Amino acid sequence: MLLRLPSGLHYPITVTSLLKQPGDPIERDEALFWYSYETMVTEGDEFGNRTDVLRKFPARYESTADGEIVQWKIRKGDVIDDA
Repeated sequence: MLLRLPSGLHYPITVTSLLKQPGDPIERDEALFWYSYETMVTEGDEFGNRTDVLRKFPARYESTADGEIVQWKIRKGDVIDDA
């Protein structure tokens, strides 16, 4: 089975760590890899001033099925623009 990334992620994402290797068994909802993404957030100070700031956030991608890793088509450092 080929797992595909969902369209609902905050693209682009950057793969930061692969947690499983080919041949490893996986279970549904098990983390497969870490990634980071950037998004604009509104921040405020004690004076009520607000500003939009670009922030980077870590996240992990979890398997949607049980199975075994056969091969990766991504690697650490890859930037994925969309699903």
